[in-house]
Amino acid sequence: MKKLALALAVLILLAAAICYNVWRADQDPVTATPSPLETGRLQLHNQLLESEQRESEIEQQDWNTVTLLRDLIQAHQQRIDKLAGNTQAGEILAHDRDAIARIQSRIAELEAQQREQPAPQQQPIPSATRP
Repeated sequence: MKKLALALAVLILLAAAICYNVWRADQDPVTATPSPLETGRLQLHNQLLESEQRESEIEQQDWNTVTLLRDLIQAHQQRIDKLAGNTQAGEILAHDRDAIARIQSRIAELEAQQREQPAPQQQPIPSATRP
């Protein structure tokens, strides 16, 4: 019985120590400054978020125009080509690939809508009446 009580006491102390360390780690500010690498990653991530916002606004403006959407695809493809060898640009490349897929599906929708619409019938030009 004493062994069981002793084991239980040890487990309670261990759990209390873990809880204290977790609480303290959550409460204490970070004392080390981020490394230049971490600072650069954070800046790139912020730039990506800003870029996504601008691109979203542009997509909304061009959402119903096939030629403008194709231009957006070219812009994304150019950025993919520029960052192809960069191992740190995975998030940007994934964003561009997703954007291209989304825009291509929208182009397919627009082209399908255009095919479904009947061609406008041309009315004959009235000939001028001669006296």
